Amino acid sequence: MQSTAEETQPAQLAAKFINQTSRHIFLTGKAGTGKTTFLRNLISLTHKKAVIVAPTGIAAINANGVTIHSLFQLPFGTFLPKTATGSELKEYQHYNTPKSIIRHLNMNSVKRRVLLDLELLVIDEVSMLRADLLDAIDTVLRYIRKNNSNFGGVQVLFIGDLHQLPPVVKNEEWNLLSQFYNSAFFFDALALEKNPPVYIELEKIYRQSDETFISLLNNLRNNVVTDQDIALLKTYFKENYKPLLTDNYITLTTHNHKADTLNRNSLKELPGKSFFYNAEVEKDFAESAFPADKSLELKVGAQVMFIKNDPTGEQRFFNGKLAVVKKLTADSIELLPDGATYSLTVEKYTWKNIRYNTNKTTNEIEEEIIGTFTQFPLKLAWAITVHKSQGLTFDKAIIDIGDAFAPGQIYVALSRLRSLNGLVLTSLISNKGIRQDQNVTYFARTKDQQEDLAVQIKKESDAFLRFSLLQAFNFSNLDNYVFEHVFSYTKDEKRSTKQTHLPWAVKLQQELIASRNHADKFLKQIERLFVVGDTESLNMLLERTTAAENYFIPQLTAFSESIFSLMEVAKTQKQTKEFLAELVEMEAMFFEQFKKIKKAKAMLASSILGQELSKEAVLALYRSAKREELIKQAYTLPNKEELKPGSADFYSKAKPKKVKEPKEPKEDTKEITLKLFKDGQTIIEIAATRKMSTGTIEGHLAYFVARQELAASELVPSRKLQEITATIVKLKSVKLNEIREHLGKAYGFGEIKIAIAAYLVDGN
Repeated sequence: MQSTAEETQPAQLAAKFINQTSRHIFLTGKAGTGKTTFLRNLISLTHKKAVIVAPTGIAAINANGVTIHSLFQLPFGTFLPKTATGSELKEYQHYNTPKSIIRHLNMNSVKRRVLLDLELLVIDEVSMLRADLLDAIDTVLRYIRKNNSNFGGVQVLFIGDLHQLPPVVKNEEWNLLSQFYNSAFFFDALALEKNPPVYIELEKIYRQSDETFISLLNNLRNNVVTDQDIALLKTYFKENYKPLLTDNYITLTTHNHKADTLNRNSLKELPGKSFFYNAEVEKDFAESAFPADKSLELKVGAQVMFIKNDPTGEQRFFNGKLAVVKKLTADSIELLPDGATYSLTVEKYTWKNIRYNTNKTTNEIEEEIIGTFTQFPLKLAWAITVHKSQGLTFDKAIIDIGDAFAPGQIYVALSRLRSLNGLVLTSLISNKGIRQDQNVTYFARTKDQQEDLAVQIKKESDAFLRFSLLQAFNFSNLDNYVFEHVFSYTKDEKRSTKQTHLPWAVKLQQELIASRNHADKFLKQIERLFVVGDTESLNMLLERTTAAENYFIPQLTAFSESIFSLMEVAKTQKQTKEFLAELVEMEAMFFEQFKKIKKAKAMLASSILGQELSKEAVLALYRSAKREELIKQAYTLPNKEELKPGSADFYSKAKPKKVKEPKEPKEDTKEITLKLFKDGQTIIEIAATRKMSTGTIEGHLAYFVARQELAASELVPSRKLQEITATIVKLKSVKLNEIREHLGKAYGFGEIKIAIAAYLVDGN
């Protein structure tokens, strides 16, 4: 993200914090300082896998992202970090908790994969983000990623101006939320208590140049409005001012109905015929997210506003530029932009509704277009609400905000103007109405209280580089995943095709354990050689990392190719749809480890050279023609039909299915068993309580032994454990039937499952 140092020093610091650290960042700036431009550049250049979300549908469309609720599958309404208590809770009030959100989470494999791969979450228009919604995001990420770190280990970039529109909280909601939160603003979320974001402010203003006006706006932001400021504003007061339709004023007001009425009445006053232009909506595009009128009514002489920048790059117009309609036909609109000499014919624009998925070849997060909205990028512009004016720039505006219902509305409205010369106030603004929220003022002070950003970036980037190297050669998550996969082979061979491949899975696990043992030894070398500021040690570390890369990459590639080979066998067998999906996910895990090693080594080399690591350079490290061919082959059925991963028809021929009513998600039956066991019930008592066989209950608890949440000795007598383990070693098998046949009926299948789990956990 290159530009001049004068213009972008804060922006460059923000980019470095994103690319070289794991710290959360709050990027703010006065209106017109280029926050949107920074975001667009960041997404195109960062080497981190990123997604953009926003609190509302329109904000998400404008940011080229998705809504928070859709990405994280969050229910609407109040979120509480734990159950509410006290007299404030009314019988009719519904709220969500971490348990209820997890219980109702029914995320498909594509969305789950996106969240697993995510490295950077960008939240735009953060002034509207509520603290409880941010904590709900934290809950989902921790759960999906099986990582109890802040946001599941994902870095978060918050973008917005807190002096603009605040989060919306009803009184009855705040009665509940106030038990847990100091304010409704995002910065008071519990998830940020121990991990506050770095505060970075873009300071150069591109919209205004009038120092008097800039001073007034700064005073508005900082809650230090003076009597002189109030007196200055009074000089622009013109009660009941009504301009001519041709004066090119736009009125900023507080409510939608006021703006709609003014636009509708102004259009009626114009003589001539109305023309109607209907939008083309294709596929999935929610009406609440429509970025323009579905049916646009215009007349010659109408005042309109562009709602997009010129897509041709010729800068004929920009978002917020006013114009007058000169000529209309059934399918064309000719306009004269404000201040222009020549008219222009405007073309329709297509907005895209996207969703995120994972590229099956690279495992990189990418956008998929799921719907479009095509319409002329115009709207009637005699009036607009303050809310919808965010991000726009006007030369002349009538501001009618005497009944402003949020402190930030007054600042937003005034900051839309280039200068005071174009201002008309139709209602007086009192000092009381101008004041900003005190919570925002207190939070803004953290900018001056934090450690020098240049010092922080050095410290944090060193820590992030060290962490990335250790993660690259830490095979524990991969090992645990394969262990759980091996333990999933629990059926009889005659009843499961998957079961016939158990020897392959056990061999894979044994080879991975050997690789992990070598990787664990290299982790100690990283710890020893990573000496900040010691060029000789870091160069030695790069040399050793290169050698480790040359050693482990062929192994990881061989593991992936082994999985691909098994896929080809399984595709020829019956009833292997779920098994194939498991293999696809497992191969993705091995490939992610491959990528971590490649990227960490490149980061170390770039750090030593003092260079930036670009998105293009990182993606080039992962390209492999052979893997692309294997992926293509894996996703192609014997009849050459290609299917998408994550769909209900994965590796099975697509058939029309009856639409079923959604079922209420049930609590995980294994978790219920675990809770009863931890409450002190025996296996026999749990079986009686739940009306299940003791074998089923033992199977549930074996799962938690496999996850190292229970010790096998809590469930099976030590003598039996030793006997079963000795039999496993003797037979060199973890097949239930073989072990049971050797031991006799005195040993139940459930006991054997528990012992197998313990045996595999120990890495035997």
